Amino acid sequence: MTELENKNVTLSRRHRFRAAGRVLVAVLLGLVVLNFIPVMVMNPQILPDAMQSQPFTEGFLNHTPMWLVSLVLILIISKGRLAAYGFRVGKDYRIKQIIALGGATGVAFALILNLFPEAEAFQQDYTFVQMVAFVWLYASVSEEILTRGLIQGFLAPLARYGFYVFRVRISLPVLVSALFFGLMHLVVLTTGVAVLPVIGYVVFASVLGFIAGYQREKTGSLIPAIMVHMFGNIGGYCTGLLVG
Repeated sequence: MTELENKNVTLSRRHRFRAAGRVLVAVLLGLVVLNFIPVMVMNPQILPDAMQSQPFTEGFLNHTPMWLVSLVLILIISKGRLAAYGFRVGKDYRIKQIIALGGATGVAFALILNLFPEAEAFQQDYTFVQMVAFVWLYASVSEEILTRGLIQGFLAPLARYGFYVFRVRISLPVLVSALFFGLMHLVVLTTGVAVLPVIGYVVFASVLGFIAGYQREKTGSLIPAIMVHMFGNIGGYCTGLLVG
């Protein structure tokens, strides 16, 4: 091997180590955000026990530190350059495609989940208004700020690494943010839902995360990612009503 080849191999190894290190830091940042939730919310001095027992109130307040801490970290890391983390209008929107992909994913998930009646316990305490306010809107925005904003934005320099699925390129930032988003839904286990439906939640969230992440990277904006997330939830909910 020539001296030039040795140098290229060394540089390649350094790049891989740096990429792996950046992925690790991104995951740790996400875990830091998630760990703020029990610290800030599940504390009797902050939130009385009576309020903790209400699913809507608890869910709403759980997601507040999620987007708030994520935003603070983004401001610190980016030195105030929020646009680099998706806080901009973006370009190349395909609204019909975004709605169709998000909605179809939610419909498919609901049809599969209908095979597991025990999974209904997870959201049965929400009224329709609460479902719209929290699941469709607030949760969609909060979770996208964390996953497609903080995590995917931090990993944006690694977008050159990726692979193709059916001629669609999935970059490393999209992959990591989607998997993190999917694994976040393991928390459903704490609600008493059986393991198999929870695996369904994780798979659904990961697929939705891939679509949202791809749109975030393509447009440079969090808005399409939020729309994918929101219409995934809408499609799943409406289908659940029809087949339930």
